[in-house]
Amino acid sequence: MRAWCAAPATRIPNGARRSRRAAVGRGSIQCEAAEARGMTTDETEAGPLAGLTVLELSGSPGPAFGAALLADLGARVIVCEPPGGSALRRLGPEAVRRVWWPIAARNKLSLAVDATHPDAAPVLDRLVGVARMMLRDDDAPPWREAAARATNPPQDVHLFPTGADRPELWPWSTAPELAGAASGMMALTGENDGPPVLPEIPLAEHATGMLAAAAALFEQRAAVLEGRAAAPLGFALHEGLMRMIEWQLPVAAAQGRAELRCGNRFPMNANIGNVFRTRDGGLLTVSAATNAVAERMLRMIGGEALAADPRFRTQADRRAHMDEIEARIAEWMGRHDTAEALALVQANDVVVGPILDAGELMADPHVAAREGFVEVALPEGGSLPMPGVMPHGLGGAVRNAGPAPGADSDAVLGSLGFEPGEIAALRRTGVIWA
Repeated sequence: MRAWCAAPATRIPNGARRSRRAAVGRGSIQCEAAEARGMTTDETEAGPLAGLTVLELSGSPGPAFGAALLADLGARVIVCEPPGGSALRRLGPEAVRRVWWPIAARNKLSLAVDATHPDAAPVLDRLVGVARMMLRDDDAPPWREAAARATNPPQDVHLFPTGADRPELWPWSTAPELAGAASGMMALTGENDGPPVLPEIPLAEHATGMLAAAAALFEQRAAVLEGRAAAPLGFALHEGLMRMIEWQLPVAAAQGRAELRCGNRFPMNANIGNVFRTRDGGLLTVSAATNAVAERMLRMIGGEALAADPRFRTQADRRAHMDEIEARIAEWMGRHDTAEALALVQANDVVVGPILDAGELMADPHVAAREGFVEVALPEGGSLPMPGVMPHGLGGAVRNAGPAPGADSDAVLGSLGFEPGEIAALRRTGVIWA
């Protein structure tokens, strides 16, 4: 049974680094790569997952996002890139490609290996021999065969398209892009007289990647406590979002039908809540979920007469006249610029806030104070702002942006015991392609 996280990671003096690396074989992968990038060993041995080695065998967002969360917290994530590089490098238009990979592969190591090459088995065998987990998005036959040969194989964490595991029960497409549509979440988005709305992020894949990373760690802990190997885990890509459909399921069972889309209103029109445009084009979201807040809102936009109007006194009354209430709020918002409206709602203790886009978030002083974004140097020069490490307070860090294809191949192979001549031979035969 491999020991992992038996003791917390410690910062070591410069003179002791070489002996420490010799003593912790799995740690040397990241140390060698760090030296190649001009980083110190201290910068790589940080976070609660220091010492955990993960193989990322994926070209899709779900496993990559889960692996990125582990890497942020100190895990050594080795992206095993097939010839041509990870498919993630080629997703989206050029403007997206330039920034997606540096973020999706941050803190990771790139090993350019052709797992299907007939001479690749020694590399794969040594990799699965040091890894504790492999995150994958397809059947990955060579890797699974290597794991089957291993004395102590890594935990297999598989993220697959909805329906791919039970095709006899799923007559629809198994394209991973449809995971959000299969989650139940998408059916709740959009206006009630319009189509659902798909968010501009791979929300289903990222939610399931997060779920998979957390579940894998839970199982790793249970395996250590019980003295056994960690069990394999499988996740359909819709399951992360489907877990969030909580109150909608019992309501559907009680009503005999699913709840309908209601735009930005509160579900089932329960309280005052929607999005309104100000005179200068700003968007403000409103939430008046209690009688007290609703009264203050009505008093602010229409004085005592509106607050005392019997049509709006109770939640049931407001629900029956929500269209008129929202028309009154929209008219009030349209008479005020954003800054003026926000000052008035604050003075009246009403729950209203701005809808921030990415640019506004990056300029927000509170977000900056909490390190919501960090500036990270790029391998080719310059830097890129990207989301900071979350959750906070666990010792994680963004150490480097996503590497070039095969940037860490020599360091990874060297840490596995391959001599320079052997590495050169692997490169000549095409097992290592970059």
